[in-house]
Amino acid sequence: MNRYLLLGLHVISLILLGFGLVLDMLHIDISTHIFIDFNLFNEKRSVLGTLQTLWESANYFPFLLIFLFGIIVPLVKSAIIFYLLLAKSPGRKWYRFVSTISKWAMADVLAISIFVAFLGANALQSTKATIEPGFYFFAAYVILSGIISMLLGKIIKDQSILNA
Repeated sequence: MNRYLLLGLHVISLILLGFGLVLDMLHIDISTHIFIDFNLFNEKRSVLGTLQTLWESANYFPFLLIFLFGIIVPLVKSAIIFYLLLAKSPGRKWYRFVSTISKWAMADVLAISIFVAFLGANALQSTKATIEPGFYFFAAYVILSGIISMLLGKIIKDQSILNA
């Protein structure tokens, strides 16, 4: 696998992450009909919009968890992947570090939880949930990031065999 191809895929994954963070992920509409239609709740949410709401409502702990594990850890992982792809001989310890922090990146958990919320909301008769484009961008980032990490591990393993 060519490092520059992997580097290009990594840049694409970061673009997907960016769109996934700013675009709405889920739209929930709760309405009822008693002689006339009443809209009880109608909300669209993105990750960054959710973070803003959590901060403004003084829900600092969930804000911190989502911010740290949904944004900071993936960005740190990304920076190290850039180093691993651009350095001449990066060393296996940095790849092991990326593998370790990947377990703490909550991007995949966040994508799954949005999907579960979608399914749960659609189970109720008066509730309509719609998955928005941000979810698809975010899910694409999760999948592409996993593929990049796997291929990067193969490159580093092959490089260490050649250098041994």
